[in-house]
Amino acid sequence: MAAQEEDPSHPGRNRWYKSPVYVVSGCVAFLAFVLVVAFAIHSLMLKRAHQAAERAWVKVQDATIVGPLVQHNVPRATILFRNTGRSPALTTSIRLVMTVWTSNKFPDWEMPPKLTTDAESVGAIDPGSVVSQALSLMTPLTDEQGMHLERKDWFIVILGAVSYLDIFDNPHETELCLIWRDAHSERLSPCEKWNDAN
Repeated sequence: MAAQEEDPSHPGRNRWYKSPVYVVSGCVAFLAFVLVVAFAIHSLMLKRAHQAAERAWVKVQDATIVGPLVQHNVPRATILFRNTGRSPALTTSIRLVMTVWTSNKFPDWEMPPKLTTDAESVGAIDPGSVVSQALSLMTPLTDEQGMHLERKDWFIVILGAVSYLDIFDNPHETELCLIWRDAHSERLSPCEKWNDAN
């Protein structure tokens, strides 16, 4: 039995995907879509790279403390924050608290405790500028605290956060944890964790 030949006059027999015009048009449309998506992604990446290069970065430059770690004294600290970015840090607020850490190691927390002190507004920090913040222990050291601090099984710890906007209106926060381990030095050192800047 001979194979039945397609009837070219029958509309159902002419498949659209067999037409070179439709195939070429579809390929062109798909290619145009891919190019538009690629251009959008590339533009977004360039914008983010530009913002990252030009934005503000507020970090801890230095931290010192005045003791001594003896009973009834009130330790006082000074934290210097520097904007290492290329543009101002806007509407900057700083929250700091000093506490006696009643352990010789840090707990396995992902985040430090929420700070209860009121944030201090410092306004804008220009590129390369340094802002100084002073704070002290809320109450004088007790006899027990003085004894443990002298034995170095308790520590003075400063927790804090700096929040600000960059010139592109993006919010950022610098979290800090500083510790005073060595009573022979006025410098505080960063904790093993909880120091982060975004």
